[in-house]
Amino acid sequence: MKKQKETKKMRKWMSEISPFEFDFVRAEAFWLFLLIPCIIVWFWYRNRGGFKHINLPSTKNFGKEKFSWIKVLRITNFVIFLIGISYLILALARPHAPQDIDEFNKKNIEGIDVVLSIDVSGSMLAQDIKPTRLDAAKLVAEDFIKERPTDRIGLVVYEGEAYTASPLTTGHEILLKKLKDIQTGMVTGGTAIGLGLITAVNRLIESDAKSKVVILMTDGMNNSGDIMPIDAAQIAKEMGVTVYTIGMGKEGGNQGGGIFSFAQNQETQIDEELLTDISNMTGGKYYRAQSKTELENIYDEIDQLEKSKVKVLDFKISPPEKYYGFLMMALMCFIAYKLIENTLLKSIP
Repeated sequence: MKKQKETKKMRKWMSEISPFEFDFVRAEAFWLFLLIPCIIVWFWYRNRGGFKHINLPSTKNFGKEKFSWIKVLRITNFVIFLIGISYLILALARPHAPQDIDEFNKKNIEGIDVVLSIDVSGSMLAQDIKPTRLDAAKLVAEDFIKERPTDRIGLVVYEGEAYTASPLTTGHEILLKKLKDIQTGMVTGGTAIGLGLITAVNRLIESDAKSKVVILMTDGMNNSGDIMPIDAAQIAKEMGVTVYTIGMGKEGGNQGGGIFSFAQNQETQIDEELLTDISNMTGGKYYRAQSKTELENIYDEIDQLEKSKVKVLDFKISPPEKYYGFLMMALMCFIAYKLIENTLLKSIP
């Protein structure tokens, strides 16, 4: 563990001071640079007495000592040797072009097509679920949409009639705006569950998604429309659409508000048997929400049941390495070192 931390520190330090546009696979190789001071000390110790030469009778030794190009050449050749060692260490560190490894991870996302079908009849203004049933439904649906960025989601609203507020789309900003704008009283009053369901199913006719889902929400009983809910559920089943149904409202009174005073202190009437049959027929599930928290938990469960399938093809392809250039430079330095050593600096036995 300690060695790994030291290696990470070394890699970070080298990336900060390195003049090269490279990352290094084996950054621990940089520890070899500690050998260079040792080599310098060895070179100095070996030659501390001066370079050996043959003394011949001459008057040149009298007077001021002249500049020796042999000494300069030996030092220069030693520097070339050190440069070669440095290039070799860089090659051992295995440099490669800096690239984000995510570029080598291929993701195949199989999205899900979901249509939310929401009852907006007058009774949805009841305040037994705060702030109102409809407002709670909109807030929870908003969070659900935000958590599914890869899915196409549509919105259907219904009372005595049904209409599509938003077709299937991945443009969730527009969808969320449409969701925020829905309210009661936009169409004929009533509760047409069959129409709300069949309209949602029709949004999925041309869908080629492997999973097609309708989440239908209501707080009442079917009392409008010319499509029976069971008939709509049968069509959904034949199309391979899974329907999750949610009954909104507490047991007992509605505690209605606003201009819809007929909902005040009225008994909550939800055809739970019908909603259960619709869900069972299509492979879904029926839920009862008597609070905003319960509704959030229901959406969380549906979110888990209908997760988008994400296949990650992690090839772990190594980025192309660039050590060849460093290795070639090291080789050239060593060749130059040996050539100078065996020609210009060749010593007499």
